[in-house]
Amino acid sequence: MFNPIREVFKNIVKEKGMFFSSLISLTIVFVLLDMFVFGIFNINDFKSKMENSNQAIVYVKTMTEDEISQFQGKLLQINGIKTIKYDSKESALGLLEQELNVDLSEEENPLLDSFYVYVDRKVNADTLKEELLKNPEIVELDMRTEEINKLNKFSEKLDQFALFGGIGSLLFTIILISNITSFSLKIKRTEIRDLIDSGIPKSKIKLAFLLEGLFLIGLSSAIGFYVFYRLQKFLIGGLTMLNSNIISKISNKEFLILYLFSLILGIIVIFYLNFIGLHDYYKIKKIKTDKKSKKIDKKAEVRVVENNEVGNLINVKNTHISEVNKNNNQNDDNER
Repeated sequence: MFNPIREVFKNIVKEKGMFFSSLISLTIVFVLLDMFVFGIFNINDFKSKMENSNQAIVYVKTMTEDEISQFQGKLLQINGIKTIKYDSKESALGLLEQELNVDLSEEENPLLDSFYVYVDRKVNADTLKEELLKNPEIVELDMRTEEINKLNKFSEKLDQFALFGGIGSLLFTIILISNITSFSLKIKRTEIRDLIDSGIPKSKIKLAFLLEGLFLIGLSSAIGFYVFYRLQKFLIGGLTMLNSNIISKISNKEFLILYLFSLILGIIVIFYLNFIGLHDYYKIKKIKTDKKSKKIDKKAEVRVVENNEVGNLINVKNTHISEVNKNNNQNDDNER
């Protein structure tokens, strides 16, 4: 009796060379996929840090608490401002005393109340600067417009790279997984045809190849993730020694999400191949077999007809020879 689970391990033992070759290939694919997704994660983290540096400092005249609240509302209504942070001149003086390690409490505070304005990355910094300077409450504005505009353009390019790079790597990964996992099915066409001819249901045959594909994907994705994890730890450890934080650390939850993403992607590809992509594979092979049988039958019929015609010609010839011999014998008798 055909057992799909037993058939999986039977095929692995029988074709262990091809199985380990597919396992190594898929492991490399998953390592590359995990590395690229990790790279996109770092790009997004770098972008968020870069966008937080897009800020302007607005120095304002001395106002009451109500006037400060009203001015905050005016700032938030300006297009291109994400958030604001108020910093009083008293707190600024306190920080200055800590840095200089001096007591300035008896001195007159020369500082101004200020607002830290965090700028949206889609805004034009020059236009925003003009809008801010229209407010009479503002005494001075510290805004690096040229640098902010450059950072915004760079952020847009990073978005495009992450988008098109992500789509390209995803398609490339899907194609590689499809080719590697479907190869074992395509080279076993004769075996599949024999199983179908022996009366085994196609559903059981498909289930056996589905389980084999899932086992291969699960094992290769786990090994690939472990290799990626060790590489990531090695890179972060080396950069930590260099006092560099260019690569961000990710949590265990994010590691789990990354692994599940790779695993689920591989499972989706396997299900697609077995139930959609190669659904007609068995039918096509059967039709081709029927066509070959019909061609063989036609050739056999032609040969039979040819043999019959040749036989008829031989019979006619033999009959003619017999008649000629008979006539010759009669002539000899008459002469005698």
